[in-house]
Amino acid sequence: DSFPNDVSALRAMRRLMDFLPSSNDKTTLPVKEATDPAGRLVPAVQRLVPDDPNTPYNMKDVIKEVVDHGDMFEIMPDMAQNIVTAFSRMEGHTVGVIGNNPS
Repeated sequence: DSFPNDVSALRAMRRLMDFLPSSNDKTTLPVKEATDPAGRLVPAVQRLVPDDPNTPYNMKDVIKEVVDHGDMFEIMPDMAQNIVTAFSRMEGHTVGVIGNNPS
């Protein structure tokens, strides 16, 4: 239902597997070279998140600003669109992201 054809589904599966370890052994955790500076400033977040907590904003835009290279693999993006669940990387390490999407 989410993918137009088998090729798209296989590409998405390959991308998902790139975030996951190949076993439960910690030495197999996928770590990519981190070329985004860990201490970089992200001034766009101040623009993306409004001061008024009642003003909607897109959490996906915020996530893409703070993770490595804006790379985010969202899990089931068409389900519960008010919640974001995704895999991404920070400092080259895989992280799981869960957040409210108030937009």
